[in-house]
Amino acid sequence: MLIILGCGLIFLACGLLLMHRMGKREDGQMFDSPARWIITVALLSLLFGTMKGLQGGGAAGGVIGLLVVIPVGVILAFMWLPSLVDTGLSGLMESMTGGREQIVPTPFYFRTQALRKRGEFSAALAELDAELVKFPQDQEGHLLKAEILADDQKEVTAALAVLSQFEELPGLDAGKRNVARFRRVDLLQVRLSDFAAAEGILNSILSEDPTSSAAQVARQRLAHATSAAGTSAARGKLIVTRHSESLGLSHDLGASRILPENPAAQASELLKHLESHPGDWEARERLATLYADQFGHVPLAVAQLRELISQPHQPQKRVAGWLQRVAAIHLQPGGTHSEARLALEEIQDRFPNSVWSEQAALKIATLGNPDPVAIAPKGLKLGQYEQNIGLKRGSSQIPDPNPDSAKQ
Repeated sequence: MLIILGCGLIFLACGLLLMHRMGKREDGQMFDSPARWIITVALLSLLFGTMKGLQGGGAAGGVIGLLVVIPVGVILAFMWLPSLVDTGLSGLMESMTGGREQIVPTPFYFRTQALRKRGEFSAALAELDAELVKFPQDQEGHLLKAEILADDQKEVTAALAVLSQFEELPGLDAGKRNVARFRRVDLLQVRLSDFAAAEGILNSILSEDPTSSAAQVARQRLAHATSAAGTSAARGKLIVTRHSESLGLSHDLGASRILPENPAAQASELLKHLESHPGDWEARERLATLYADQFGHVPLAVAQLRELISQPHQPQKRVAGWLQRVAAIHLQPGGTHSEARLALEEIQDRFPNSVWSEQAALKIATLGNPDPVAIAPKGLKLGQYEQNIGLKRGSSQIPDPNPDSAKQ
């Protein structure tokens, strides 16, 4: 009876010790690795010493040996079994439990989207607010709320307030703040036609960090803000004066009704715009296309693209694209393969080990060695214009597009 009671007390003490140690650790281990090894060596030494001392002890020695072996075995099992199972059966356990990766809580807007599709906008906003309480800095939720307010409930002012509150959250990432700012710019320009307020936001983005990608976008948006304001003010109703036309449903798809554009007037307008906004990518690209395709003047077209490339803080992707365009222009009639090769090699020098460098290498391989004889392009005959459309020399470095003018 005393032996049974002693065994029970020993097991109870071992169990309490194991529960106490394992309850303090998240990984289920009782001790750290160095402590486990020290305790293991001590227990095994005790076990082998006890077994050696009880040799020939008869029944009493066997009982005492059990009282030592069983608790030691239980303690060693609890100490090492989790590690052994984790090492040997980790793959099987992960396939059954889904692995050890912690699930990051994320907001769910499925119910909000469903309510919005059913036209229950107030209920959708209430559901959305419940998620934003749990995730106050979630960008998607605030943008969705502003979209529902502006597009579905036509409350543009409330949408702007939501975006402004999101921008003022403490610790908000600069990228998320800029996304909200550009969304406010869109609402101010498109919905309220408040171009002055939109320009103020863009200028604030530009002043914070002129070298950032957001500043580049703001710079381009500013270049088009004035023209967008003029277009919005001048936009009137569309009046159809003749109803007998097929409006594109005839065999020529309405091409005969399209009035021809005036390339000279377009170039003059672009040059005037670039005087105020010299960093406008779109305007210079369009002007370069006019010079190359309509007027057949390769040097002036390349000069416009070179002006873009030389401006500071330009994105690498844009620079590579402009150099590719330079090479393509030099491959047109009036250009030379050698200049195209130089532009492609410049891509390789600027951006080694990039996809643009690989594309340039493939293009160089197809150019061939000899330069073809320059073919005079059949461009648009300019005639004599008094207005400066960019084809008159502003400096001695720009070649004269009309050599005969010197003889007159």
